[in-house]
Amino acid sequence: MKSEHRHELETNALAKNLEVWLERVRPYATAMAGLLLALVVLMFGWSLYSRWAAAQQTEAWNSYNLAVEGLIPNLELLRASAEEYPGSKMKELADITWADGQVWMASRDYVYSRGAATEALERARSAYEGVIRLSSDQRLVNRGRFGLARIFEMKNELEKSREEYLKVEGAFAELAKQRAEQLAEKDTQEAYAWLATAQPPRRLAPTGPGRPGQRPDFSADNLQLPGATPNAESTGGQTGA
Repeated sequence: MKSEHRHELETNALAKNLEVWLERVRPYATAMAGLLLALVVLMFGWSLYSRWAAAQQTEAWNSYNLAVEGLIPNLELLRASAEEYPGSKMKELADITWADGQVWMASRDYVYSRGAATEALERARSAYEGVIRLSSDQRLVNRGRFGLARIFEMKNELEKSREEYLKVEGAFAELAKQRAEQLAEKDTQEAYAWLATAQPPRRLAPTGPGRPGQRPDFSADNLQLPGATPNAESTGGQTGA
């Protein structure tokens, strides 16, 4: 009996406390319901955004892979992909890869088309500096510093090049250090000084017969074309009847 009476008293006390709590929160019931609804809407919106962002990342990387799947990356497609997905992780890698392509073009044209090579180097420099300034991925930052050092190297700004090489960390650090040491050598500096003013060999105009204003020492009739039959005038005779 005492146990039952104690249980009844505890139940009544719990009910009374619950009633008091409900009375206290009753004025806030509408606000709490609105807050709960807002939380549900927020979770639903976040779920939709997460799916959309994942789909965008997939499309961005597919675009990047399409641009680099050949033996030579498609630089125009890389640039278009970076501009189409500006907020994606792919953009920074696309910018680095595109800048590497510009440096390759500059090295190809450096002697025979110095102006075009210089323009390509400036485009690459802008891309590298953008990645170095904005990226939170240290691997890409180090690739950008390595690329920037190569640009200064090609422009014969060797001290700037060495400074950038010595900033490189991670996987490229050892190679960058070796390159910086090579640029400090006198022979290397002399080679780059020569390269900075090197001119491509010029083709000389042909001399002798055939120059403009001078008649050749043969006539058109002297040229025997394949399958041609010499005419009477060129052979001095006549054909038979």
